[in-house]
Amino acid sequence: MDSQNVSPSHKLLFISWAENCSRSDTLARLLGGASKMVYALKYGSTSATIWLKYLAQMFMTWKLLKRERPKIVLVMVPPVFICVPVYLYCLRHRARYITDTHTAAFTMSRWKPLLFLNAWFYRRALLNLVTNAHLAQQVQAWKAPHIVIGDLPVRFDKIKAFPVNGRFTVAVICSYNPDEPLDEIWQAAEELRDVDFFVTGKVKDAPARLAKHQPENVKLTDFLALDLYAGLLRDSHAVMVLTTRDHTMQRGGYEAMALGTPVITSNWPLLRETFDQGALFVDNTPRSIVNAVRALQASWPEYKAAMQKQRRERHDLWREKEKTLRAALASVQ
Repeated sequence: MDSQNVSPSHKLLFISWAENCSRSDTLARLLGGASKMVYALKYGSTSATIWLKYLAQMFMTWKLLKRERPKIVLVMVPPVFICVPVYLYCLRHRARYITDTHTAAFTMSRWKPLLFLNAWFYRRALLNLVTNAHLAQQVQAWKAPHIVIGDLPVRFDKIKAFPVNGRFTVAVICSYNPDEPLDEIWQAAEELRDVDFFVTGKVKDAPARLAKHQPENVKLTDFLALDLYAGLLRDSHAVMVLTTRDHTMQRGGYEAMALGTPVITSNWPLLRETFDQGALFVDNTPRSIVNAVRALQASWPEYKAAMQKQRRERHDLWREKEKTLRAALASVQ
């Protein structure tokens, strides 16, 4: 939805407590709003400083809301504490809020004990976005309004060619999170010496054992500018996005789909349903990863064509979801 399709009285602001979030940026753009990252970097994320960080971000969020005066506020969850200043703002200024919940809010051990807070805030929201049907069941049990919004139509405004060297290339989307089977990818790369693996993500977050003992064909890109990141996804033969955690949305897979690049991802029901064309699925073991890369090498044009077909079909599905979101926005007076 272009910004001119949203009434000025429905000024929309998406707030995320993160350094960056492409899903938040994309959803805000599609709904004609603005996306703002609120992140108190100086406090870090250790157990000793995390509460100072959250308090600082609550204050920063309140100041942002008072300055921008949105009529509708979207928030990325987790953490659920972002809802505190947003709820108070909406209560005071007759605004409404929508949550966009990532899988970690339901599955990570540190957030599970706080789900009672999610339930309280979600019942008072205009709408709650979840990424799959499994999470929707939880929100439905809370009797909270919700809609499943999995993938979003990704658009890269600028794409810069990535310096690949002509060999078969796999882009590994990585944040160095605990659910990413990186040791297994490293072991698979040892066997796939004719394949280049470009691993994204901030090198400072990489475990020392991986950063110091990577195979020669594994290259750590560090955090890439968006145009160069898009170029890597476009210019690679495949995008690999693996997780050991079920019910996890794979944003990198959606970005690959937007560029028509085949995907190698983990063999979870949600991911099989989402990437039912142009993708290969692995059980996160080195042998399974090797077999998937070899299969893709053998039939790459077919997988490429299938992913381009799926891209068109998923865009049509988004249009149906967009109607529900638009109706919710239009209901705010």
